[in-house]
Amino acid sequence: MRKKIIAGNWKMNLTLAEAKTIARGLVETSNVSSYEVMVFPSALHLESVSSIASGSKLIVGAQNAYQSALTAMTGEISPVQLAELGIKTVLVGHSERRQFLGETSEFDNAKITYFLKAGLRVVYCVGETWAEREKGQTFSVLEDQIGKGLKDITSDLFKNLVIAYEPVWAIGTGKVATPAEAEEAHAFIRKEIGRLFVGADQVAENIQILYGGSVKPDNIKELLAKPNIDGGLVGGASQKLESFLGLLK
Repeated sequence: MRKKIIAGNWKMNLTLAEAKTIARGLVETSNVSSYEVMVFPSALHLESVSSIASGSKLIVGAQNAYQSALTAMTGEISPVQLAELGIKTVLVGHSERRQFLGETSEFDNAKITYFLKAGLRVVYCVGETWAEREKGQTFSVLEDQIGKGLKDITSDLFKNLVIAYEPVWAIGTGKVATPAEAEEAHAFIRKEIGRLFVGADQVAENIQILYGGSVKPDNIKELLAKPNIDGGLVGGASQKLESFLGLLK
């Protein structure tokens, strides 16, 4: 059985006081929840939030890191620095970084490979734009992002990999893929992972695949009822304690 995950991506939102309030409110719930509960705060808030989460089951991850030990790379964060805070989970490939910062799947592959070999857990984001969906390119886009992003990653490293399917057209728009549309994409992603190398069928069966895109307390239950949807990577609804707890309930 794949364990469900509810992950909050706070992006460039929340004051420090707000982030700490939500983290405190999630600690007790994460300790008793049957789900894995994750939050991805702003880099400036990582130390404070990870301190609050210390000793609990609340998982604190970074929204970004660079694939290197300590080095001269202005504005980036090393996994070495994250480890000092007890942070072992990193987002890679979010559509906003692809769209606005020019990250490619090939660049993401370098990150994913480095992080997994360093013992970090990676949440790799994939998904199509509305224009691509209208042109019938959803599956070809996912195939490309999975194939390039996970190229040459060995089977032993997949235990620390999570996939997040986030159709770009549903992020922050209020639109949401229907449960059937989301399930279709998740099933396709699982099939593509199963094609990566000989013996990957079991790897594909075990990997957790999250849905992201306007996930809210009133639609998450129906999404999670689908067999290939293993949780949610949530933006806006994770940025208020009441709605985050609503997701978990």
